[in-house]
Amino acid sequence: MSEPAITFYDIILDPKAYPGAPNPWKTRYALNFAGVPYRTQWVPFLQVGPTRNALKVPAVRKHFHDGSDYPTLPIIKDPLSGEDVLVGDSFDIAVHLQRTYLSKNPDGPQLFPASAGDAVGSVALTRAWNLFIDDLFVTGAILGGYWMSFDPETAEADKAEFIRRAPGKTSWEDFQVPIGSEMRGSLLKTFETALDTKVAPCYPDGQGPFMGGRTTPMYADFILGGWLQFMRSTLPEWEQLRNQWSGGKWGRLFDALEEWTKVDGREGVVPTRR
Repeated sequence: MSEPAITFYDIILDPKAYPGAPNPWKTRYALNFAGVPYRTQWVPFLQVGPTRNALKVPAVRKHFHDGSDYPTLPIIKDPLSGEDVLVGDSFDIAVHLQRTYLSKNPDGPQLFPASAGDAVGSVALTRAWNLFIDDLFVTGAILGGYWMSFDPETAEADKAEFIRRAPGKTSWEDFQVPIGSEMRGSLLKTFETALDTKVAPCYPDGQGPFMGGRTTPMYADFILGGWLQFMRSTLPEWEQLRNQWSGGKWGRLFDALEEWTKVDGREGVVPTRR
């Protein structure tokens, strides 16, 4: 009999590609950091809604154009805390891991380090950072979304669902911002400037690679790391963002976070559907 473990529900668009969904990546980082045993359940894009409904986890997001429920992942099912606790939001999952596991060892690494003993304040500030980073990376999603990798067997249906959810889009080509176009150049510059002026100051030069010059990450770093994983998976200009923007700061952060990128505790694992 296998040992009890958290089940982590993650989105998979292409079983032969490295996973790229940003919010599940925030959770994978946090699970690895917390050091709790877990197993990934890869969920095809079109099964996200049915999976969430089957688990009876209410949607935590809404479609911005009509306010209807927008079922997403990640979800964790945690039997380790005494019952099969279900948590269906990446930030709430991090709070659950902190309160249930990491807080038991206050001298160890924490997802939400207390400032002057105020753990509640740390969570609140990090929640604001999460919303800020998600909003900032909307531009990155516009620039990279067209290049998401799909399973050839389901690509047409997957793309059709993305089109259905996006007001004003009638074909997959509508998502493309052509490489070399004036519009793309303008968006890239806007994105680069936002990272350089609004985020880079939180990562001082000449100190540790994590927020505030720390040598140990916290959940705020994993929030940014989740979006860098998405950029790695989709953005044609990824190497430019990684190595040149903000003096290479984002590449250094990305590399420093690699320790917490294992899939189910193993390195180099390519997901397969099951």
